[in-house]
Amino acid sequence: MQWELELIKIIQSIQNGFFDMFFWIISLFASFLGAFLLFIFFLFFANKKFAIYYALCTTINVCFNYILKFFFNRPRPFEIDANIINKAEALGQSFPSGHMICATTMIIFLIIFILQKCKKKWTKIFLVALCILFLIFVAISRMYLGQHYFTDILSGILLSIILTISLANLVKKQLII
Repeated sequence: MQWELELIKIIQSIQNGFFDMFFWIISLFASFLGAFLLFIFFLFFANKKFAIYYALCTTINVCFNYILKFFFNRPRPFEIDANIINKAEALGQSFPSGHMICATTMIIFLIIFILQKCKKKWTKIFLVALCILFLIFVAISRMYLGQHYFTDILSGILLSIILTISLANLVKKQLII
């Protein structure tokens, strides 16, 4: 855990007004606001079953996140080390990262949408790369804001992938846009 605290301090060493706002906005779109906006997008540009399945999957992932937070009860980095600056308000404990769970679920569904809707190969590659870049920025933002350890972030990504793919296998036919 000490190396994770040092990693957060390194990331926070680049602090300035631009990064404060940039990473706060990134985290905002990786939360319920982003999930809701993507749901609205899917309602208009995918079929209703896909949008509802996305909302259901996001809800299940977030609920599972809260159960794990309660079970593990891991304090946030700024609560452990006074040199880590708390740059955001978050509810609950640190492990796993709910923002990463939400963002990863969003990106999985967005990539499914892109792969099914986009016709041009390079457009698909570009859009999927943007999705991955967004996830990287979310991961950095959670550490920059002093909210999560690297293992919180990694576990959030893995948990979301496992749950989303497991749920997708249960309802494969629902994912056809």
